[in-house]
Amino acid sequence: LLRIIAGAEQADSGRISMARNLRVAYLPQNPQLDPALTVLEQIFQGETPEMQLLRAYEQAAAALAAHPGDVALQARVAELVGQMDASDAWGVENDARTTLSRLGISELGAKIGTLSGGQRKRVAMASTLINPADLIILDEPTNHIDIDTVAWLESFLARTSSALLLVTHDRYFLDRVVTRMLEIDRGRVFSYPANYSRFLELKAERAEQQAADEARRQTILRKELAWLRRGAQARTTKQQARIDRIGAMQADQPAPQESALEISVAARRIGKRVIELQQVGKRFAERTLVRDLSLSIGPRDRLGIIGPNGSGKSTLLNMIAGRLQPDAGSIAVGETVHLAYYDQESMGLDESQRVIDYVKEAAELVRTGEGALITAAQMLERFLFAPAMHYTPIARLSGGERRRLYLLRTLLAAPNVLLLDEPTNDLDIQTLAVLE
Repeated sequence: LLRIIAGAEQADSGRISMARNLRVAYLPQNPQLDPALTVLEQIFQGETPEMQLLRAYEQAAAALAAHPGDVALQARVAELVGQMDASDAWGVENDARTTLSRLGISELGAKIGTLSGGQRKRVAMASTLINPADLIILDEPTNHIDIDTVAWLESFLARTSSALLLVTHDRYFLDRVVTRMLEIDRGRVFSYPANYSRFLELKAERAEQQAADEARRQTILRKELAWLRRGAQARTTKQQARIDRIGAMQADQPAPQESALEISVAARRIGKRVIELQQVGKRFAERTLVRDLSLSIGPRDRLGIIGPNGSGKSTLLNMIAGRLQPDAGSIAVGETVHLAYYDQESMGLDESQRVIDYVKEAAELVRTGEGALITAAQMLERFLFAPAMHYTPIARLSGGERRRLYLLRTLLAAPNVLLLDEPTNDLDIQTLAVLE
């Protein structure tokens, strides 16, 4: 829906009417950034006259800062300053600087390919937000960003005069930012003039009303069917109309209830020795991410790792999972440990595979938490993948469906140690509640 409104995808039917010269800024769920571009080139990629002028000015200013004695660069910056004055573009430049600063983006010359997932998401967000827009469209904007950045984004959206349309799994973000909720339920859209907490109350009231309407329909239908069984004949137009109404009532079945996700997989025994880190260190080039870290993880421990984007959280998990080797120290994993890693990039997903093949590759039969043995297809249905979806290529799944499938595959190995890197990314609110 967001892609259609943003003009990135065409609707099959109907039409979308927009105000003339409407400026739209769109942040996709998974922004595709060119790893060869610098942060500066990515952020000021817009083709509006303001963005073209800002891009030229920022590039010249950065070059002059590196070579302050260059006369040609001095003249170029002076020329661009004059153009900025004439175009009254300093307000846009100041807003861009403020946005970059609050998002913690300072190394404008860094290549996109060298950034962490959170840093790349912040660059994409800055590129979206610094473009003057009448409508801002954000698809899962809180994915991959740290707590401080989420707080800043909330305050930014509260201040902006632009209209806002967003999709997010973050219940608390919805509560604080939006004033109207649109629920897509089995192909229909329901509107609620409320934030998320109030929406839950209104949705419960709607469900109660639907249940009452259905009970009333069933009562009327029983009476009408009893009339039919008494041998009613369509002798008159009025009687025929009544029979037609009964047929319409029988056909008007309520939509089936949504299935609930079931997460139930077998567990393995785990010993007392789980994971031990001794004086672990890791650095990339001149940057030290982990220094002299010693940590002991026990059988019942639940550890949360926090820190700003790029501080080394994923690097630490990658070392524990064995994907990266530490530069110093050691990591020991207990003999009974069966570790599963639900990483934020879903690295194990092969988009060319079909859904059922991806699951069968891990296990044809699955032992549930209750001890029952079920097929891979049955497990897929428990994870809300209907039989019609089983032979769909993974590439055709939505971002949330891919994450749910990756979660299923992660849990199929019956791990007794779970590493979760940004587990809430892209998962819908109902799945999150079950996962919690």
